[in-house]
Amino acid sequence: MSQDRAVGGRTGDSSLLRRLNLAAALGAFLEAETLTLRELRAVVGVSRPTAEDLLAELLAEGRVEETTPPRQPSEARGAGRPARYFRFRAESGYVSGLDIGAHKAMAVVTDLRGRTLATHRVELDPELPASDRVRAAVEAAHSSWAQANLGPADITGIACGVTGALRAAEGVHDVREGPFGSGLAPYSLPGFTEIDVAGELSAGLGKPVAVANDVKLAALAEHWKGAAREYRDIVYMFAGHRAGAGVLIDGQVHQGRHGAAGEIGVFPMLGWEAAMARLHAQGAVLADEQGVGPGSEGELVITSAARQDPESLAVLIEFAEALARGAAVLALAVDPEVIVLGGGMSRGGAIIAEPFRRELARLTLVPLEVITSTMGADSVALGAARMALDTVIADLLAVPGS
Repeated sequence: MSQDRAVGGRTGDSSLLRRLNLAAALGAFLEAETLTLRELRAVVGVSRPTAEDLLAELLAEGRVEETTPPRQPSEARGAGRPARYFRFRAESGYVSGLDIGAHKAMAVVTDLRGRTLATHRVELDPELPASDRVRAAVEAAHSSWAQANLGPADITGIACGVTGALRAAEGVHDVREGPFGSGLAPYSLPGFTEIDVAGELSAGLGKPVAVANDVKLAALAEHWKGAAREYRDIVYMFAGHRAGAGVLIDGQVHQGRHGAAGEIGVFPMLGWEAAMARLHAQGAVLADEQGVGPGSEGELVITSAARQDPESLAVLIEFAEALARGAAVLALAVDPEVIVLGGGMSRGGAIIAEPFRRELARLTLVPLEVITSTMGADSVALGAARMALDTVIADLLAVPGS
């Protein structure tokens, strides 16, 4: 007579064992496109009657449903009654990822397989008051849900990326609240130290909202859907209207004890602040010459440098080298597989990448692969969706009392 067991060989009272097996069964469906009853038994390690009971419970909960068999070669089809196939219902829940930036609020909504169903962007004035900026993000979220034909009741998790937020064990705070961040206004959005961002978002959306650093979320998105999918240990360098960095170790964002891991921009010897100031000053000159409004300074400098304008080339090289010094510090600390150049400035191509690589090689001990992000402007929102999705899945698989 077969004895049921939980994955990992855990045993105990029948109620706990059943909950463990149910979590293992759901986990098996999350890992596979489809499963038969036989395959489910093999993965979870239970008798056929127990597997049938587990499957029936998942079907009743709406987490799993019967589906059409995958296509198979005709010679692989045996005689007799065909096996029934089942799949995880990715549409049994949805997550929302938000990005509140200086120039935009963006929202994406995905199913529980991470498929993007809708995206909505709201353009913002960089000087917009903090609470108005949060309300714009709430508007973007509701609009994305409407595009996907969803309502608040369908959303099972929400996270938001915010400039300067640190997600630590004791909660969410701003980098300027730490001694290392004193006076660093570029790290935070106007007025965000005076409001409860998560609280205002939660009030507007009617759901709990987790808040995290936007650059770290962009790094997570790059590992999930971007150029760093095949890597586990990653240093991500963000270069846009500002500069920042994030670190992934074994595929997980490294927060550090106080949520400050990767916040190397506060180190004055890197020269980030001066390089960014000169870059924006050059962009402002070009914008004035061309009659262009604020917000596109980086793109203007890149375009000008591509035309071999010496002043634009000089400030871009200075910026790339400053960014590389920060990457070198992180690379020497964590020894990553790859360094990713992300953010809007990364689209400068070789004009940014080549001086970055040269300076990085000069400062590090081993050759390091440098790749350019394949993500777009939705990277932070997608990273927030991934964070929310991880929380939802962890809750689904949690076994109280284990």
